[in-house]
Amino acid sequence: MNDLSIIVPLDLSQRPLDILFKAIHLCKAAQTTGCRIIFGHADRGTLVDRLAHKALSSFSHSHVVSEKISSTAINTSLLRNIAFERVNTKFLLLLDVDIWPDFELFSKYLTLLASDKSPLYFLPCIYLTANGSKKLKKKQLHPVDLTNKFFDFSRKDFLHIASPSSITFMHTVDFGSIGGFDQAFEGHGYEDFDFMIRLARHHKLISPTPSFFSNNPSRSPLFASGYRRELGRLCLPTLLNKDFAYHLHHAKPKASKYYEARTKNFEIFKNKHQELSIGGEETATLIEDFIKLCSNNNQLISHFSALFENKPGHVDRYDTFKRRLRFLINE
Repeated sequence: MNDLSIIVPLDLSQRPLDILFKAIHLCKAAQTTGCRIIFGHADRGTLVDRLAHKALSSFSHSHVVSEKISSTAINTSLLRNIAFERVNTKFLLLLDVDIWPDFELFSKYLTLLASDKSPLYFLPCIYLTANGSKKLKKKQLHPVDLTNKFFDFSRKDFLHIASPSSITFMHTVDFGSIGGFDQAFEGHGYEDFDFMIRLARHHKLISPTPSFFSNNPSRSPLFASGYRRELGRLCLPTLLNKDFAYHLHHAKPKASKYYEARTKNFEIFKNKHQELSIGGEETATLIEDFIKLCSNNNQLISHFSALFENKPGHVDRYDTFKRRLRFLINE
């Protein structure tokens, strides 16, 4: 994996110790792989920022690129862009610090990328409950075990699937070719979709459709609409292989300017890609395409029943009575 660099944005203004411990775990997990990890770090001059820079820089294959930040806003686009300045490998993986470092999975998709079967891969990601995250961290379950449990309709360990997710394998040269991440996006949301769309368009993998800006998320990846459907189509072969990254659970603040920015960011996103909603034809549903893909690969659709489950909400997936109760009373 010497040809791979992993870019990870690092902003410690929220849940600093959780993020730092996960970043250190990522570095430890990568020690024998040969790949480089480059953190784009928002340096707000705090004690935790200094500790993070020292701890992460102590790993021989880890690099911390810091930028002094005076704003309270979180800008992961900026952090990924400054990290990219230190990339000198042929291939690139865009990762968030909350993703479980499954280097068996990463190695598989690096090999596929290097073979030129596809110019990019967006990996689907399953979000874990606190219970599932605990088991994974304690090595009571391997990612393969979690995948088997998911397709057996176990729900205690899982919240939902993001397909596509922003976990991206790509050729390094393409990052510069499409102009990197757009730093106009501040706070949570849409900077990743914007980047993924530009990357997919660069390789002519996405086309206009009248419902492109349909913004209705669904729990099942096969019921996706709009831009999620068009990007999700690129993930169907990965779903067929049952290859998932896993997102570790973390506490979410009740109210935060970071999450409130989604409305503004969606408007930026729409304005940038308006031409993708003009012309074109409605494309097939992902259900139709996935059934066809299963047939072409001699796979029984019944082996993927869990992907069709689309009941709204998460209450059946909360792993403790207290969390279910809080969800029901909307706290």
